[in-house]
Amino acid sequence: MDTRALATVSVLDTDGTPVRLADQWHDQPAVIVWLRHFGCVFCREQVAEVRARRADIEALGAGIAFVGNGTPRAAAWFQKRFAADSTVLTDPDLLSYKAIGARSGLLTTLGPQAWGAGIRAFRSGSRQSTTKGHPYQQGGLVIMAPRNKVLYQHISSAAGDHAPISAVLNALEAAALPIGA
Repeated sequence: MDTRALATVSVLDTDGTPVRLADQWHDQPAVIVWLRHFGCVFCREQVAEVRARRADIEALGAGIAFVGNGTPRAAAWFQKRFAADSTVLTDPDLLSYKAIGARSGLLTTLGPQAWGAGIRAFRSGSRQSTTKGHPYQQGGLVIMAPRNKVLYQHISSAAGDHAPISAVLNALEAAALPIGA
């Protein structure tokens, strides 16, 4: 992962205003979730998982932001329906995706590993809609801390490959421990 490149990337908010992504972790750790695209069934499932543990994440001193890659209008649509109380940003040029080393391709999207994840997402109540971004882009989850320190990273190997929320909480807990504890 190229943290220097990631720290300089500008993304767009739901109004289309450029935002420096590193502002999300300037003052506190941030759980940054890169979504495949704003219509993705797996992304809806992952957002629901992260938001269900929002109080725990915030109690550990971290913020949360979701980054997709469609238009600002698609980001606003997604925020309204699935993440109303959360920061939703978009990176249509995929610069932050490249900086974290996110994968992209037909096999990582439609291959056998995604099939089981699709059944899991469907059972959880998530549904696919029209593609709102790059259809073959994969995502990831990175916990960044001030000074561009990486506390945790999980780059999705295929569609539906999410970071376990327990690993996210463990990484935040470990970072919150005082030295020598």
